[in-house]
Parts: sequence; structure tokens; C-alpha cells
Amino acid sequence: MRLDLYLVNKGLAETRSRAVHLIKTGNVVVNGTVCQKQSYNVKLADKVEIKAAFKYVSRAGYKIEAIFRRLSLTAVGKSILDVGCSTGGFSDFFLQQGATKVIGLDVAREIVDPRILAHPRFRFCGGVDARDINALKRCLLSDKFDIISVDVSNALLKEVLPVVSAFLKSEGSILALFKPPYEMGRLLGSKEEADALTREFDDWLRELYVVVGKEISPLRGGAKNKGTMEIVYVLEPK
Repeated sequence: MRLDLYLVNKGLAETRSRAVHLIKTGNVVVNGTVCQKQSYNVKLADKVEIKAAFKYVSRAGYKIEAIFRRLSLTAVGKSILDVGCSTGGFSDFFLQQGATKVIGLDVAREIVDPRILAHPRFRFCGGVDARDINALKRCLLSDKFDIISVDVSNALLKEVLPVVSAFLKSEGSILALFKPPYEMGRLLGSKEEADALTREFDDWLRELYVVVGKEISPLRGGAKNKGTMEIVYVLEPK
């Protein structure tokens, strides 16, 4: 049996994508040696061990962890709005980091992992379009946040950022993930096209925000880390 399927069948990983992540990050040991080949054929006599369990409810937790480390950010003592929270990987990281309050927001309903929903410092607003200021007001009331993270794939950042900015504290910051193919609504034909789109987005951002940080995300989409390249922006209001 393949190693990734073995981990799932033995209950060592909840999903195949989590199994692949554990393997690729060097957290699976076979017969005393780290194995990073997900297709490895596990034999009856093999001893398979996990060095470190999957610590977030989704791989997104590792993505935001890497981003915070690279940009020297902290969630300790912060109130955070997680826009596009999906299953709650970002929110899980924020809560483990020590955020005082996290509100997750997503256009989908019943999507957040039950472990995050049960956390006393987390609240979920499902079925909410982040482009709709009135929907946000009904959910968030007069709340203001120290950090707003934005990771969306069903709406343009140009449509989302101006709306969610109304809920940012004056000294707060926005962390936005820019995904060129999603902004265009199609696959891009070349790196040059992606670069041109990014430059145009940069110009638009600088009209509205102070760009205090910009990095390519350390982790790409997909379990094999071969998905869409994402650019992370840290923004402050002008």
C-alpha cells in the first residue's frame, strides 16, 4: 500500500492531503529513516512512525504560520477577522498563537472544522459575502480588528479590501493573499502576464494603502506545494 494511503488507513492522518503534507515535510519515519516519498510501498514488516502530528485543522495553518514567521508578525493579544476562513486553518493558527478574539467569515456555510467552532475565542459568520458592507455590518456590528486576513478565491481583492477595511482599527493591518489567476478569472498564459497583473495591482493598492510588507507565500496551494503562487501583502490604511 502507498505510504500516503497507509497513513490515512491507520488513522495517522485524517485525509490524504494531510498525509502528503506530513510526508513532504519530513515528519514520517519508515524503519528509522525519514521517508519523503508518498508512493513508497509499505510492507508488512515496515515500522511507520510520525515525528510530529498535523497541528492545524488544515494545511492553511502552516501557510499562515510561515508567512507570520517570514514577516515577523504576531497574533498575540490581537483581535482578528479571518475573511475566507474556509475550514479554519488560519483561525486555528491565530488562536494557537494567542489571539484574544477571532471571527471567521466565509461565503460558504457549515464549512469550519468543529474543533475550531467549539473554541471559546472563535465565532463564525457563514453565508456572508465580504463584498457586501450591509451583510458585514449585520455580522460584525461595530467591531474593529487589529488584523484582518483576506484569503479569497471567489471574489476579487479589489472588491473585498475596500469593504473590509471599514472594520480595521486605525493602527491595524491587513494581510491579503493575491492570486493572479483568480484575479483574472482564468489561467495566465505566461509569467510576464502574471507580472504585469501584479504591477497593476501594486499601483492600485498604493492609492489606498501603505504597503508595509510584500512576500511570495512560502507555501503554494495544493498538497504537493505545486499550486497557485500567492503574493502576501501587509497593508496599513493611509
